[in-house]
Amino acid sequence: MRPHTLSSLLGLLASTGLRIGEAIRLRVDHVNLALEPPQVHILETKFHKSRIVPLHPSTAEHLRHYGMQRAHLYYDGVSEAFFVSEQGQFLKYLALHNWFARLCQRVAIAPTAGGRRPCLTAFRHTFAVTCLQRWYQQGLDVQALLPHLSVYLGHVHPHESYWYLTAVPELLGAAAQRFQTYAHAGGNPHA
Repeated sequence: MRPHTLSSLLGLLASTGLRIGEAIRLRVDHVNLALEPPQVHILETKFHKSRIVPLHPSTAEHLRHYGMQRAHLYYDGVSEAFFVSEQGQFLKYLALHNWFARLCQRVAIAPTAGGRRPCLTAFRHTFAVTCLQRWYQQGLDVQALLPHLSVYLGHVHPHESYWYLTAVPELLGAAAQRFQTYAHAGGNPHA
């Protein structure tokens, strides 16, 4: 079960930006793949907030396949955990952290120049930054859309998402280019 669980968990983190704790606390009844759009319910998470996170169809399909594997290996009825350990329990963060560190070492993903090691939280950061980059590339109003990203990520206030804007040089460059275009148009965003 372990390879199916871990690949499905990493895929969910990468495609949704969930916090690792939110993903490993998912129960079977929190994952609603038959709805349109498919979604997961994140209940009582950080700051006691709950939210519904819609899933991309490819993510939902992968989770359906995982659910079939889970049932085929007789984990249904044994555990309410969606991502189930070999013992039929919820996954433990420390075990996942250690596994991920070994995996990164095995595939030669090294720490950054600043010495920061790859971690499971990086999936959330990458999701948010990729979303912001896509909005900039599409010429969308990132300032207006940022509150939507904040809600999706489960932040209490939009300013909690702003640090993603300065976290990556490409985003900072895109924001600077957008400001320069705005300034040259005399402050008129539609010019």
